[in-house]
Amino acid sequence: MPPINGQRLLVNLGASQVRKRLKGHGWGVRQIQSVGKQQSVVIHTATGTHLQRLVELLAPYAQVPHEEFEEEPDARGLPPDDTPAADPGV
Repeated sequence: MPPINGQRLLVNLGASQVRKRLKGHGWGVRQIQSVGKQQSVVIHTATGTHLQRLVELLAPYAQVPHEEFEEEPDARGLPPDDTPAADPGV
């Protein structure tokens, strides 16, 4: 399955709660994924006023991304191109 295009917004709410809050609005939301207990990622393509409204609605629950949160991993499980592969023989 190809990765979904769009920006990601981390939210400190469960995926079902985010879906309930966004129901009927749209605003360029492509998908909502659960990333842990009471945490989810909103994948969106919102711009302009739609982006402002989306952020305003989720602002009390928004989370600042940290280093551990990465884009979706490669489906083949390969490391990124700039990371050297570990040598299992050492």
